[in-house]
Amino acid sequence: MWLCINLRDHEFHVRPRRSSRIRRVAAGLLVGILAGCGGGSGPTAPVPSTGPGGYPGGADIIAWGDSWTSGIGASNGNSFPEQLAVLTGRSVFNAGVSGQTSDQIVARQGSAPALLTLPNDTIPASGSVAIEDQSTFPVTAEGPGPIAGTLSGVHGTLSFASRLVFTRDFPGSSVSLAPQSPFTPDAFDSRTVINVFWIGGNNFFNPGEVKADIASAVGFLSAGKFVVLGILNAGSEPAGTPSYNDIVQLNADLAAAYPDNFIDARGILVEGYDLSNPADVLDHANDVPPTSLRNDDQHPNDAGYALIAAQVAAFIQNQAW
Repeated sequence: MWLCINLRDHEFHVRPRRSSRIRRVAAGLLVGILAGCGGGSGPTAPVPSTGPGGYPGGADIIAWGDSWTSGIGASNGNSFPEQLAVLTGRSVFNAGVSGQTSDQIVARQGSAPALLTLPNDTIPASGSVAIEDQSTFPVTAEGPGPIAGTLSGVHGTLSFASRLVFTRDFPGSSVSLAPQSPFTPDAFDSRTVINVFWIGGNNFFNPGEVKADIASAVGFLSAGKFVVLGILNAGSEPAGTPSYNDIVQLNADLAAAYPDNFIDARGILVEGYDLSNPADVLDHANDVPPTSLRNDDQHPNDAGYALIAAQVAAFIQNQAW
């Protein structure tokens, strides 16, 4: 994986560690939300339909993000969006792609399209063309697969095969276009449904970019139904480290910018520590998410994702969305 993959999102698979207290807390939250929402009575999460290219269509909730959203660290069926679907009884589209930065995520959401330059500044009359230059990579080796959209009036798909490739849907005349022309993905119904944004974990060290991208993503919505989740610090990023300071400040800025829509995911996990677990007690003293709720240094395990999903489900219920 090359330049578009951040080291924070390398995939580490270790055995999840959970305390009995955390299991009881998570189970209590799940039962409470299920009862309040009147949905999710079965073990299978609702599955949204998809639009062209397998992208959002027919979902009630769309979760945008990186590996925390895609489900790194979770066992099968226990990613944050999957648990949220069970809790709410809604169909939730998982738009998480491991390793992506905020600009990559909003490019595939559509609020800040990727700017593409083609060889000879031309879309050929038929077939595919490799992109010569791009402002960002909405699609990478990690996903999400081909994205349907429009480039200079020509509809097609943007995919990744060692580099970005645009493939038009149907043959026609060749089309000249300016360098750095926007590729606008099909929005489907993503602008009108509930959107959950958990983005910036791979470029938190550039807070201006993260805040601008989230503002763009929120401003793109037709309805004001959205949630912004705070960034997590890793176990190796305790209080006092530069990364910790950057993350805490970024979360404070996001909370101030979206006071009615911000959920402090980091704080929820930190305070979910197990008093009987010495490792957790040390983690709490260092103000990092506890060992019992992590799969590795930076990704939650099933119980950790359950706590986040329960808070988001409760928020949605309280908003009567």
